[in-house]
Amino acid sequence: MKYKILNILKENDNYLSGEEIGNILGISRAAVWKNITRLKEMGYEIDSVSNKGYKLFDNADVLNENEINYDNLIYKAELDSTNEECKRQANAGCCSGLFVVCDQQTAGKGRLGRSWVAEKSSGLYMSMLLKPDIMPVEAPQMTLVAGIAIRRIINRLTGLNVEIKWPNDIIINGKKLVGILTEMSAEMEKVNYIVVGIGINVNMAGFEGELKEKAASLYIETGRKFKRSDIINEFLSEFKLCYDEFCKNGFESFVNEYNEYCANVNKAVKTVGGKEEISGIAKGVNSRGELLILSNDELVPVFAGEVSLRLSDDRYI
Repeated sequence: MKYKILNILKENDNYLSGEEIGNILGISRAAVWKNITRLKEMGYEIDSVSNKGYKLFDNADVLNENEINYDNLIYKAELDSTNEECKRQANAGCCSGLFVVCDQQTAGKGRLGRSWVAEKSSGLYMSMLLKPDIMPVEAPQMTLVAGIAIRRIINRLTGLNVEIKWPNDIIINGKKLVGILTEMSAEMEKVNYIVVGIGINVNMAGFEGELKEKAASLYIETGRKFKRSDIINEFLSEFKLCYDEFCKNGFESFVNEYNEYCANVNKAVKTVGGKEEISGIAKGVNSRGELLILSNDELVPVFAGEVSLRLSDDRYI
């Protein structure tokens, strides 16, 4: 009932009395008041004026299932990990397209098992369950496709000149803004499912410790607070377009755009954590999503793993 009242308030710019709202929904004024109180406790800014009624000020960053324009959705105030929830749902037989989002993660993780700092009510933690008809070797390309979708919507919503650091980060001024973690279940020649997990630093006012020099947020970069539901809804729309294109034509459709906004291109890079370190100059990605590194006069394709990027001040990220 509270969401029905909320939606009525969203559709009206003027004050509505408890009696008017009650008549629309067939409930008492007391029931309207109780639900308005619950909405305020959730964080919605609702003005209450005697003899006028209630009016919603739609600028609160409140995250719940009512704010997300998507049907195949699981929203939780708290989860261990949106990726883990997606995998649990996949193993229980859930269909492709499930979207999981939470307000806080207690056991978020990034690539190579690193932890992901998940500040409550300031960041975005979301995952998509997908079952594309592709070979397992093509699965890492989903990370790159997600990166393109995220770069597009961040640029559109903020005007920020963000870049993609191959294969799984969105950065600005050498600092990490978004992390992407793609996991899959597969057989020899069949993908059972892919989970694309995304963490975005949205309204964090600052970071502590070593993150001060490594992490950025949309708020720090713009000085503006953002409604996370707006970002989610933009992402869902953009990602669907990208995913449909990928399923139809493969990653080749995205190569030029990816290379245009890839922070690695024509920069000194080195692989990290592999059996053999490869150092050289990154020349962009190919149609398979591999990063091409010019090393010792040879163009070496790097399919997966971690690549450090040297910045102009000689820092590696």
